[in-house]
Amino acid sequence: MPYRDLEPLSKQLTIVVGLTVVGFMAFGLALSFYRNVLFEQTMTELASQNDKLRNENAQSQADLDYFRSAQYKDKYAKESLGKINPSEHVLIITENAAQSGSGALAQEQKASEKQAIYEQYLHDLPVIQHWQLYLFHKDQIDQLRKAL
Repeated sequence: MPYRDLEPLSKQLTIVVGLTVVGFMAFGLALSFYRNVLFEQTMTELASQNDKLRNENAQSQADLDYFRSAQYKDKYAKESLGKINPSEHVLIITENAAQSGSGALAQEQKASEKQAIYEQYLHDLPVIQHWQLYLFHKDQIDQLRKAL
């Protein structure tokens, strides 16, 4: 009889040990899968950083090529050193010419500033004076608008 009692115990022990081993293997598989996912994310981020660096390098190379070009040297000589080519003429534009073209714009700005001052003045007045101006002194409203 003692042999029969041991047999179910050994079967139970074998099942428990087997399930423990399978559990550890499943945990190892899940851990390995998680590490692979993290590695793929890291690789994606590194690839995007590499693309960004490639674009920056291409832009820097284009800038360097431009700074080495004859076009940039000519522009630099004209702007910084005041040199011109023999067949070129220099045209100097003064500020007065620029201001005469923007006269209408300046008048429009002044008008909008005056309107803003007028509205601020009305906003600062007490309500009772608003009503007195509106009801009894409508002519003073226009004078006030012109004065401000």
